[in-house]
Amino acid sequence: MDTRNSEADVRNARFNEDGSITCEVFMADRSDDSHRVYVPYTARASDPTEFGLRLWSGLISGAWGGVTPFVVTEEILEKARNQKYGEISRWRDSQENSSFVFEFSGHRWDAGKASQSRLTPVVAVAGNGLLPEHFFWTDADNQDVTLTPEELIQLDTAMNAAMVMQGFKIHERQRRMKEEVAGLTALPDIRAYPVGWPEGDDE
Repeated sequence: MDTRNSEADVRNARFNEDGSITCEVFMADRSDDSHRVYVPYTARASDPTEFGLRLWSGLISGAWGGVTPFVVTEEILEKARNQKYGEISRWRDSQENSSFVFEFSGHRWDAGKASQSRLTPVVAVAGNGLLPEHFFWTDADNQDVTLTPEELIQLDTAMNAAMVMQGFKIHERQRRMKEEVAGLTALPDIRAYPVGWPEGDDE
């Protein structure tokens, strides 16, 4: 902005949430008798320009009248909620693509989309009786467990069941979080809402 021959008139000054002040500054060099030109400017106490600091000082001192206080509108609240909803959705996607551990037949096993993709073709081979002798699958504790074709198919079924249950828990949690955010009416509360499993739940 060319600030020469400006600042003689300032209008529509209002505080922003961060404490800055947005206003419209009259630009004499762009105006004539039939058209007055105002340009938007956001002034801050830390403005790096001489013009900005002078404008800030005048606004704070009331040189152009009062400055409208910052007011949290429903539009601002809804924008904050939507941002939080997006954060919750990203959490859900991350959880759905993460691995977890489940218990089956006295062992702890890795589960998740990556584990499922590794196990599926092996189960197909097992179903055709083509597994090598003494075949084993490594559990979550890095122990090699010898499995028969039948036991391998049972492991696959158990993993799929565990993934369905985990997926439902993730879905249920993200729905609950969105419901809780929807019920918040204070902007700081919406922005500070913690996304994730409840405290003490190490899912």
